[in-house]
Amino acid sequence: MGQENLEAKTVLVAEDDGSTRKLYRSFLEKEGFSVIEAENGKEALEKISGQTDLAVLDLQMPQMDGLSCLKQIQSRFPDCGLLMISGNGDIPAAVDAIKSGAIDFVQKPCVREDFVARVDNAFRTQQLKVENARLRQAVEQLSTGSSIIMNSEISSDLARKIDKVSTIDSTVLLTGESGTGKTTIARMIHDRSQRRAAPFVTVNCAALPRELIEAELFGHVRGAFTGATQDRPGRVEVAKGGTLFLDEIGDLPLELQPKLLTLIQDQTFQRVGSNKTLNANLRFISATHQDLEEMCSSKAFRSDLFYRLNVLPLGVPALRERSDDIREMAEAILSRIAKRRDEAPATLTPESLDALTSYGWPGNIRELENVLERASAFFEGSEIELEDLSLPSTRTLPDSRECTSKISITETLLDLEKRAVKQAIEDHNGNRARAARQLGISEKGLYNKLRRFGFTEKKK
Repeated sequence: MGQENLEAKTVLVAEDDGSTRKLYRSFLEKEGFSVIEAENGKEALEKISGQTDLAVLDLQMPQMDGLSCLKQIQSRFPDCGLLMISGNGDIPAAVDAIKSGAIDFVQKPCVREDFVARVDNAFRTQQLKVENARLRQAVEQLSTGSSIIMNSEISSDLARKIDKVSTIDSTVLLTGESGTGKTTIARMIHDRSQRRAAPFVTVNCAALPRELIEAELFGHVRGAFTGATQDRPGRVEVAKGGTLFLDEIGDLPLELQPKLLTLIQDQTFQRVGSNKTLNANLRFISATHQDLEEMCSSKAFRSDLFYRLNVLPLGVPALRERSDDIREMAEAILSRIAKRRDEAPATLTPESLDALTSYGWPGNIRELENVLERASAFFEGSEIELEDLSLPSTRTLPDSRECTSKISITETLLDLEKRAVKQAIEDHNGNRARAARQLGISEKGLYNKLRRFGFTEKKK
């Protein structure tokens, strides 16, 4: 999609005098703006949406005045610019409106050149405010968000793929275990894309109640269901021009999947309770820890939706597959914790670092963060000792086969790993895919281990 679509300008004009309102509309439409009209503040709140870029409000209106309307718009649609129109006697009130968030005010009677210039300036000012807010958010995320270190070979390959897919405005499917940083990677892709100046909106399909997820996604109109007292945009509209991140997509109810398929295919949708078709302008990134292909086979997920989501697949490796990253990742996490607490960062003893790099991490980065958060809260001295980590006693890979023979106390982690790999291959008669699933690693990761251990197996 072109840049022109990403910068479409929509203005809501709220003015109780019909002829004046039509005049404003003619001014704006000659400049290429799309205009929505409202007779008062109440109607303005009914007609405004996440696709409205600027609201031009008359200060004195029946049912709801401009200042009250301004405050509600500012609360519900913080990215919408606000411009006030006032008469000669309303200057003090107009100044109050600016203090409350209006960018500027236009004094009646409006001269065309002055009106258009102020509207254009309001657009530019609001765009700068939104971009600055997003930059601050990005900087804050870099300093306080999840740590994604990509120095190992497998992580460097992932980093190259992230750079590549970021430049392609197509649907991305992130797969991998829970806690591997899929949400952070989705944000990285957005921030490096042509849509980075527009919103990045997350929908967690597993966290939203089943009966509310449709309205949360697509929005609803007044009267669509009990409690729907006014029109409300969904996250699809809020994400206008940007990226919609569908986390845990495997948990999306089956009955809603056709609507999502239509949205992705046609970039169109309807609010709940409405027959009006609206246009979307979005990039879609989805994430799941589930096997969607297997879900398609069992009819738990639509195959046609899977094919639409899986245009640019990106597998995120488990933390145990990139143990070379753990040291720097742990240091970054400890530094972030110290900064939040305004204290010097803790360091790790060689024994505690060895324990971190040899542990299987079933909870991945999220578990690493929790372990270090807990350890840094209770340790004494300047270094985090092995006992401060409170790691489980086992150091084997999660979900690995229980050994029937007694483990020697002198047996190394490498020996245990070699035994687990050999046993998994034997259990599945050489089928790498099944063996990898039993071990909780990718098939590529299993292949690398087989090669490192010098195994020759019969591939099924």
